[in-house]
Amino acid sequence: MSNYNNISIIFDLDGTLVHSSPSLTKAANKLLKKINRPQVTLKTYESFIGKGIPNQIKCLLEFTGGIPDDGIEKYINIFREFYDQDPYSSSNCYDGVKETLLNLKKRGFNLAICTQKNSEPAIKLLKKLKIFNFFDGFAFGDSLDVMKPDPKMVEFALRGLEKGVTFYIGDSETDSMTAKNSNLKFFLFTGGYRKKEIDEIYHHEYFDNHNAILKLIEKNLKEY
Repeated sequence: MSNYNNISIIFDLDGTLVHSSPSLTKAANKLLKKINRPQVTLKTYESFIGKGIPNQIKCLLEFTGGIPDDGIEKYINIFREFYDQDPYSSSNCYDGVKETLLNLKKRGFNLAICTQKNSEPAIKLLKKLKIFNFFDGFAFGDSLDVMKPDPKMVEFALRGLEKGVTFYIGDSETDSMTAKNSNLKFFLFTGGYRKKEIDEIYHHEYFDNHNAILKLIEKNLKEY
């Protein structure tokens, strides 16, 4: 069996490894109920995902009636309280994720997470779905004073890992720009929360089931 311990693969979390929008929407609707606003659908909330929780709540409030006079911070905090209590019960891994992570880990790849989600709910989610232990590197939304697409997020996710070829796997325009800003090959998961068509997003490969990842990695390694 080949050993790839100098090859790193960075994964986005929401919309890439985990279908987390049902849990996010659930927390959002609890917030809306608390402030007497109409509920939003899953599809609507998915259109807000990609640039972190503060941006999601900004979009949510604008969509349901505008930013309240007392500002946005209070409502971000209320959302976080609801979401951090339960970031997992309505979420699940996409098809092929656990099997693929196991296969990649067995072959010696270094696996890392780079997400806009804060560390507390992200770690809860990863552990509850039993995929936390596959990863050796992490960059969360509260790890640095910047977020994706800043390449410092990638550097932070890879700290302590053996330097070598690195691939970035994500589902969104933000992930695409993160990879581009870090000069990494980007593999686009088509089943997540992207806003644009595939051919409008910078990518080297795309896939609709995670079981395709290993073959795509091996194909691209032949170019190095």
